[in-house]
Amino acid sequence: MKIKATTTALLTIALLQACSDGSDGPKAAPSSLTVVPTAAPEGAPGEMNILRFRVTLTEPQKRAVEVSYQTSAGTATAGEDYLDGDGSITIPAGALAGSIDVELIGDAEQEPGETFTLSVTTSDNATATSDTVTGTIANDDTACDAPFSKVPNRWLVNGADPLNFAHRGGVTDFPENTLYAYSEAAGAGADVLEMDVFQTRDNHLVILHDAAGVGRTTDGEGQIVDLTLAQVKALDAAYWFIPGEGTQRDRPAEDYTFRGIATGDKPPPPGYSPEDFKIPTLEEALARFPDKLINVELKEDDGQGDYEQQMADLLLSFGRLDDLIVASFDDTVNGSFKAVAPCIPTSMPLGQGLTAFTLFLSTGEFPDMPEHIAAQIPPDASQIGDQIPGDDPIPIVTTELVEAAHAVNMPIQVWTINSCEEMLRMIALGVDGIMTDQPLLLESVLTQPPAERSCD
Repeated sequence: MKIKATTTALLTIALLQACSDGSDGPKAAPSSLTVVPTAAPEGAPGEMNILRFRVTLTEPQKRAVEVSYQTSAGTATAGEDYLDGDGSITIPAGALAGSIDVELIGDAEQEPGETFTLSVTTSDNATATSDTVTGTIANDDTACDAPFSKVPNRWLVNGADPLNFAHRGGVTDFPENTLYAYSEAAGAGADVLEMDVFQTRDNHLVILHDAAGVGRTTDGEGQIVDLTLAQVKALDAAYWFIPGEGTQRDRPAEDYTFRGIATGDKPPPPGYSPEDFKIPTLEEALARFPDKLINVELKEDDGQGDYEQQMADLLLSFGRLDDLIVASFDDTVNGSFKAVAPCIPTSMPLGQGLTAFTLFLSTGEFPDMPEHIAAQIPPDASQIGDQIPGDDPIPIVTTELVEAAHAVNMPIQVWTINSCEEMLRMIALGVDGIMTDQPLLLESVLTQPPAERSCD
């Protein structure tokens, strides 16, 4: 009887230990925990700004998750650029997110962005996807009262491979215009993140491609200009996405792999959170990708919310100048932006581009345009048929045009190239950038030895 009692006691203790999360069953598996690298403007002299790291779980836990952290200097100096420190936060039982705040020290120096490291450890019911993350203190003191210089021009590849532009983050590869798409494309090797920006009814800048509204990609309806940020953030931006096919309708529900992550009905992949599958703000993208080249396209504006000035102020607050291009098809929008932000590089708008192409056809020369950093053009006129009518598409990108543009320090960035054969053709023509809905395909082409590239 004594042996039996002892055995029973040991089994009871083991069961209690296994159920240390307070449940009646076996101990729950640890959740994946991610601390998201981020950037924030340093703030005005004498002010203390906050750099807030988002901390997310993929699965809620039945007991609280403890996260301890400590900062350490990188290119930023503790006590001058930020307040060094350590501490801990608690993500309550059942919750999925928390945050770690680091105070920044503002100044008036015009200087590059600076970084520090945040180290984290967690309680045993969470497993961190990384033990360290980087915080970037953005320079927000640049005076933007003079035009940018395109000498040297970082967007010229000078005979090297073209830059891989992930168009909307990769329309076919990932749920377009989401932080998840941009993060995955960047991780796969894309060089440039391309994003389109509209202004909400309450004057927030959000990333979406369609002027017609949110209906094609989300579970909602309406134009961004008629929706508030809160209404936009309630939408599932991956609702109609099918991996490898892009946005599709009328398919079985199980084909929509990412549907429901944004709304919390399905757990996100490790390293991500529901926020990464919603329509992001431009500020969120700038905070998330401080070290990636970015191409921002200005969309049509209703003229009611100081769209161009707001865009300029936000980009300058994150110190995004020489590693970013602002594009617009609309010559008026492009001109309005240049008037308020002459220091931020822009690409040629459509009207100027047609003028440049006409001049090239008649003279063989490309006009010198020091006011723009790059020419973003289609391979032929089929994508702008309403501007150059005709039955047969007129070739635009040729070896001769590329050489003429390079002669005046103008990179040629081509859109939108989605077949392997066309990618190889553009590479052979010597273009500087290829915008594609399939950055994974382009990356697979570019990683082949140049002499052995093929579509087999």
